[in-house]
Amino acid sequence: MNAWRRLFQFTRPHLWRMGATVGLSVLAAIFDAFAFSLLIPFLNALFGLPPIPVSGSLASRMLERSIGMFLDPADKMGSLQHVIWIILVVIVLKNVLQWLAGQFGAQLQEYVVRDLRDAVYKHLQRLPLAYYARNKAGQLIAKVLTDTDQTKSLATELITRGIQASATVVSYIALMFAISWQLSLMALVVVPVLTLALQPLLRRLRKGHKRLRNDYGEMMSVLQEVIGGVRLVKSFRAEPYEDRRFTSASHTYSSGMVKVSRAALASQPLSEVLGTIITVAVLWFGARQVLVDGVMQGGELIGFIAVVLRLMQPLKALTQLPAVAQGALAASERVFEVLDHPTEEALDRGTREVSGVSAGVAFERVGFSYGDGPVLEDITLTAAKGEVVALVGASGAGKSTLVDLIPRFNAPTSGRITLDGVDLADIKLPSLRALVGIVSQDTVLFNDTVTANIAYGVPGKYTREQVEHAAKMANAHAFIMQLPQGYDTVLGDRGMRLSGGQKQRLAIARALLIDPPILILDEATSALDTESERLVQEAIDRLLTGRTVFVIAHRLSTIQHAAQILVMERGRIVERGTHDELLARRGAYARLHALQFGMAPPVAVEEAAAGA
Repeated sequence: MNAWRRLFQFTRPHLWRMGATVGLSVLAAIFDAFAFSLLIPFLNALFGLPPIPVSGSLASRMLERSIGMFLDPADKMGSLQHVIWIILVVIVLKNVLQWLAGQFGAQLQEYVVRDLRDAVYKHLQRLPLAYYARNKAGQLIAKVLTDTDQTKSLATELITRGIQASATVVSYIALMFAISWQLSLMALVVVPVLTLALQPLLRRLRKGHKRLRNDYGEMMSVLQEVIGGVRLVKSFRAEPYEDRRFTSASHTYSSGMVKVSRAALASQPLSEVLGTIITVAVLWFGARQVLVDGVMQGGELIGFIAVVLRLMQPLKALTQLPAVAQGALAASERVFEVLDHPTEEALDRGTREVSGVSAGVAFERVGFSYGDGPVLEDITLTAAKGEVVALVGASGAGKSTLVDLIPRFNAPTSGRITLDGVDLADIKLPSLRALVGIVSQDTVLFNDTVTANIAYGVPGKYTREQVEHAAKMANAHAFIMQLPQGYDTVLGDRGMRLSGGQKQRLAIARALLIDPPILILDEATSALDTESERLVQEAIDRLLTGRTVFVIAHRLSTIQHAAQILVMERGRIVERGTHDELLARRGAYARLHALQFGMAPPVAVEEAAAGA
């Protein structure tokens, strides 16, 4: 019930639509029941009996007050014509009201799902990076798009079909009791029997649907990975391998769907068999009251049976509603799992605003772990304002993890990081990130114009002249002007129109435009050809001016002028100094330098290796 209650919170902005749906559905159901009650005077007049039953039942009194003026026992054909016209008018009114209720119900379900989808997307963007590390992209996409859409059936079943069926059932039951309370009690035995009979089935369906949503997310994850890495798949001729991965996930999902369908389809025959048994019992008992006891007229019994048969359809819909809703409930639980995860804003304990850097950034005995062993240990360093600090070392040494701590993508598990002497944890997260610019090897560009990609996230803040100036400083203006629409060219998915070097220069232009006092360059010149590297390096040299910079580099030629070079191994800083100092020390940095430039390794390194 928690999912129902939480989903209902999203209906609050649309309560008037819900009220209109409920009100119109109730009115339509009342008109529908009244139309069926008109069968009694029609049948009585047809069989030569008084149009209004003389049994004195509540139904006969209601008919006398509503249509008695139109009926003349002496004019049987005239009475029949009047009843037919009244039935037609009532049916038309009922259908108009039902159509209006459906319109408001459709609006309600779409707007509720829209608001839920928007809320999940906005919340997802504000979750910590650690959440993304623990969840597959395909699963997240499925939760935002597919699972939120699945919850639509909750609104559909509960608000539209459920309310309409409930109103119809209540109206019919009221009419049944008005005709004969004894027959009504017998007919309604089916409701508690069905409810008890379906409970084990509903529990099984809920578990099955939750498994299905996870299986669907796995299938989407494989699909998303293959589409994103199609070049790699083709280059390694891995199509058969990926075929097996996808078909395995697809078959698992289909098998689960078959099992769930088998259980879901059992609810309908169970409902129908029990309903038929009750209907037969009602027929036998009602016939006895007409033929033996004489307490009912034939028209009343036939009208009652017609209402019971008509009642079966909305009653079946109500009894099946919980079964149908199980898939949507399972999907909504996955959606609310996202919404329940605390955002970065909720976790942020910072209270201070900062507007710039006056002294620098300092790491004080910082350690970090993802929970399965230390990634960084005892990191101590100081990067003064305007200073370039380079990080080198083998892949997995902890370089990227270290710089991720500066914009607080992750938080240290020990020690602290300060900005001008203030702990980063005490600074408001938006204020801190406004000071940091990042240019990484894996440049992210969006399917938008060049201008929108350079001025990303702040449309309208910068003029075209400012954007073009940043592009010129990044050596990007020339190739941009060669694009079909220049700065208005749409770059395609992930900037597919551009080369690696061009993407890097746009990323540098993006950083130059926001002019951050702290800059992180994460292997920004890696995997570029010589000409592209030269252009990118020129742009980077302009970007470095006057900033506190942390550079992660595999190409040591790009960091020889850094104020500090830190050599990292297994999460620790093993050497630090300038380029010349570290070469003279003939240690780990000198070995990396010799290997990269094809020189003989230093004697000290060879001796250390021999001693080891």
